[in-house]
Amino acid sequence: MFHKFLIAVAVLFSACALYAQKPVSSAISDIEDDPANGLEMCRSLFNEYFLSELTTHEKVNMLDTKTVQKALSDLDLSRGRNLTEKEIKNLCAKLKTDALCLVKMSRGAKNAIVITVRIVDNKGKEVGKVTASMKGIGDTDATSHSMARDSAVILRKMRGIERPQPLKP
Repeated sequence: MFHKFLIAVAVLFSACALYAQKPVSSAISDIEDDPANGLEMCRSLFNEYFLSELTTHEKVNMLDTKTVQKALSDLDLSRGRNLTEKEIKNLCAKLKTDALCLVKMSRGAKNAIVITVRIVDNKGKEVGKVTASMKGIGDTDATSHSMARDSAVILRKMRGIERPQPLKP
């Protein structure tokens, strides 16, 4: 009898903790990236790694790429320019998300690939930015991991969820 009571209490506390966390729902897009910069293969690979890191390791609710691409197509948004606040609001409303992670890539010093993820809320306001560079496509996994960790912190802060930072290796 006492064991059943303890299990019921544990389940109740777990449910309350999950409800209180108010998980952030987000989407990744490279719509603002310049399509002519020659980094389309790297950008595509990074987007999938970044999505995977946010979903599996950082436990952020992310939309799949196909859903995001369909919404971009339905809204007829053009590539290679910054989205306006109104466009961001419309995209977030269509996707039913709290935020967007807008990915841009460029070539930096010594031909390094510079990646910037601009995080905007569903009202179109920028809430944070994460930047990193990598020497080549082989660094995609490590770079996406560190950028996902930093992006998840920003996404959680949007909802008032403070989580202690793990020690960096």
